Amino acid sequence: MKAKSKLAQSYNKEMTIKTTKTKLAGEIFVPGDKSVSHRALMFAVFSQGKSRVTGLSPAQDCQSTMDCLRQLGLDFSLETTGNTGSTHAQPVTIIHSPGLSGLKSSDKLMDAGNSGTTIRLLSGICAGLPFESRFDGDESLRKRPMARVLQPLAEMGAKFRYEKEEGKPPFIIAGGNLQGRDFVLKVASAQVETALLLAGLQASGRTSVQLPHIARDHTQRMFQYLGLPFERDAQGKTTVARLTASIAPYELTVPGDISSAAFFMVAASCLEGSNILLKNVGFNPGRTLIFDVLKEMQADVSLENVREQCGEPVADIRVKGVKRLKGATISGEKIASGVDEIPILALAGSLCDGQLKVTDASELRHKESDRLALIAQNIGAIGGLIQEFDDGFIITGQEQLKGGGHWQTKLDHRLAMSGLVAQALCKSPPEIEEIASAGISYPQFKRDFDILVT
Repeated sequence: MKAKSKLAQSYNKEMTIKTTKTKLAGEIFVPGDKSVSHRALMFAVFSQGKSRVTGLSPAQDCQSTMDCLRQLGLDFSLETTGNTGSTHAQPVTIIHSPGLSGLKSSDKLMDAGNSGTTIRLLSGICAGLPFESRFDGDESLRKRPMARVLQPLAEMGAKFRYEKEEGKPPFIIAGGNLQGRDFVLKVASAQVETALLLAGLQASGRTSVQLPHIARDHTQRMFQYLGLPFERDAQGKTTVARLTASIAPYELTVPGDISSAAFFMVAASCLEGSNILLKNVGFNPGRTLIFDVLKEMQADVSLENVREQCGEPVADIRVKGVKRLKGATISGEKIASGVDEIPILALAGSLCDGQLKVTDASELRHKESDRLALIAQNIGAIGGLIQEFDDGFIITGQEQLKGGGHWQTKLDHRLAMSGLVAQALCKSPPEIEEIASAGISYPQFKRDFDILVT
């Protein structure tokens, strides 16, 4: 099996979640939000000097962003506060930025690894720089579509060419001399929106981006917090103009990642008697799918200590196990608020009283793997009842999952973590293909899950 670039390659012999008793209890801090972390790192190119980011995600994806930014001329150092052996440890990343005018051309390939956010957002930055930048990624990223970012950047004046397959990495961007444009996107993609806005900060005239419906607005919230000028109208259209001066270096604290919290939320909801508290979790209004769907399924989930932190809404999430969840439907614009949580919600649907119906989720076929196909295969392998469709599935819930069987991941981190949760929910734990890929987003997931199992 070919491992992903930069992925830990040592075989993990402890591939089964500790489940001497089937309930979760206690409290935990999930790692920093990946989406916020990527932006906290990248937006430093518009500052000059030393910025400090606390709680940056330890995910390999964010390390890929740091590696690429180093090649452009930024530098990073690390401090740590708190007990480094606990989930309360808060790493502080020091970012040293030369500013836009100090960025340099890299004579080496910029390897985004497995990270679609890295390659798409950095494409927006590099589209405005007066030199060529060459991007590539691992085997999985080479299958993911890039034209929806690169084509609008070309309309602004950037030049690009694919080196192998049309529309896929590796590719080269020749940037500079951009002209602002107005874009109306057909898909509510925060990645595409952000890439165009980052290019717009370097373009003549004004650049606007309109999404068809709500998506995560981390970019606008961070723009406001950092002092990057923008306008946003009542319909959600965001407009920027060329940045005329560097912003001040900043201090920013990253909230916990709700996509990481989702695995614990589903596990605790399905294990009667569970009672967990997930501390300091980001609750961006464009990312509430996991909470909203579990509420619809009549899970016992609630928010405590709701507050704002560096422009982002944050809360502690309380989850208590119930006897059995109810069915739900996920479709339409709901998908954009948590498409990455569909794999773990499929497990909740497998144990619900009724059906979990998912439509309009064809994007899942173009993630790190064909997640729709693998969800169907894995749920079937553990005894679930599922019908797969082009853009989703229908799962008929059962009182118990027999388990056993083989859980495939295809080196997809969200499927690896879902497999570990499946082991806790099934009568007989399934054999997981591998769990090393969890390091793409949550290196300590298995350790943290075991902490909560009582």
